[in-house]
Amino acid sequence: MFFPESFEKRSQDLPIALHDAAQFYWGLPEAWLSGKRIFAEHSTPIVLPRWRVQDIDTLEDWKRAELIFEILGKMKNEK
Repeated sequence: MFFPESFEKRSQDLPIALHDAAQFYWGLPEAWLSGKRIFAEHSTPIVLPRWRVQDIDTLEDWKRAELIFEILGKMKNEK
């Protein structure tokens, strides 16, 4: 919980909170190999809309991703 002091508040009433979704990382090979920190003061997030993201950890997640892919494909073809 990011805001334990606000435990009883609705999530909609809290400040927007972002988390690392591990979608993409760009960097120099030397930085990766040296074990340097991934995030720094000059790091810039790329915020993805929630409807374009599906974390896949389970078979259910995979099935949901397939459904989203199918729906988005149909929407694209209708344009």
